[in-house]
Amino acid sequence: MSIKTTILLSDINTESSISTYSYSDKQKGAGYHRGDNGVHTVNYSVNAFLGDIIIQGTLEQYPSDDDTDWINATTFAGDSSFYGNTDSTDYQSSQTFTGKYVWIRAKYLLQNGTIRQVRYNL
Repeated sequence: MSIKTTILLSDINTESSISTYSYSDKQKGAGYHRGDNGVHTVNYSVNAFLGDIIIQGTLEQYPSDDDTDWINATTFAGDSSFYGNTDSTDYQSSQTFTGKYVWIRAKYLLQNGTIRQVRYNL
């Protein structure tokens, strides 16, 4: 049973290519709630998406803002098949991963298109 649904990213778009990764705010993960089984499900909603969305987790109580305290839990890569979508239809995908992460965040590189929303359940 899901404890909580959290939005990591919402309505992010760009008109030009970006060459550096950006990060969402950190959100409480399964390890923060202690009694949870550690299963997280992430739902991605994108449109004409070219880039990467990496869900990261950490066991640190007070993690750094850079990548030193974070590991990549799962990756959603938008390639030319998403980018070539010209009918304005949003693409949805879900992934599940397990870990007693204290904090969860999204690391993303948006080269083109729109990230409608990235949300996760734990």
